[in-house]
Amino acid sequence: MSKSVLASFPPVFLLVVQLVASVALLWGYLLLRRAPLPRLTRRDLLAVAALGLLEPGLAYLLSLIGLLFTEAGSAALIYASEAVLILALSALLFGEKPGARLTLLSLLALGGLVVALGALHPGGISGGRLLGNALVFAGTLTAALYVVLSGRFARRIDAVLIVAWQQLAALGFALALLPLERLFTPNASLDAPPSAWALAAASGVVQYALAFSLYIAALARIGANYAGSFLNLIPVFGLAGAFVFLGERMSWLQLCGAAVTLGAVAIINRRARE
Repeated sequence: MSKSVLASFPPVFLLVVQLVASVALLWGYLLLRRAPLPRLTRRDLLAVAALGLLEPGLAYLLSLIGLLFTEAGSAALIYASEAVLILALSALLFGEKPGARLTLLSLLALGGLVVALGALHPGGISGGRLLGNALVFAGTLTAALYVVLSGRFARRIDAVLIVAWQQLAALGFALALLPLERLFTPNASLDAPPSAWALAAASGVVQYALAFSLYIAALARIGANYAGSFLNLIPVFGLAGAFVFLGERMSWLQLCGAAVTLGAVAIINRRARE
């Protein structure tokens, strides 16, 4: 959805439209539901809102700038490292040792993902530039840090309330970037048809309100390490969506890599339930 609407809006402005739609839905839900709005201490409120500056704020900004210098295939491979980075950060910051089996399964899922993205296919993945790759990796590391730190709050604060405050902070961050975007792209036009505006708003609801709320709710139940393992599925779903909606084909080698990733994540999920 985002890829389609980028033809009508520049990226920072699109981010603002998406976040406005998401924030409106989240706060509307919180205000209209019958349960009283949970109260947060000032310290918790500042901490939760600050996490929104990490993701979607800083993480998306770094990745967006990085994509100006590197290729999408290289960026996709770097994004796939988020699950492994979550394991490393959980162990480093909070002493959550993932165990040898979980570590091996996560690396296996990551390896399958590399194959699924075409890294072993002739001409499938190019290296990209060092600066762009470094910026995308920094964005991925920021996103992993967001997941690990959000897990600390997910166990005791309502998931939707966490996401609502985080995305409100991210919206302020994106609005602050708009003048810079206009400065560097003065000829960008916002004269888009109503269907493009509707698609931009809908993509914000799907990508931010629904995805983040469900993920934070999952963190309260299965922890950052297990939840992070599911991030390996994002590019797999992307490849499947490209096949269904865009007609892009996958080789048999890529399909085998995707199967390895799906299998590894399924085993991790079964162990999490146990």
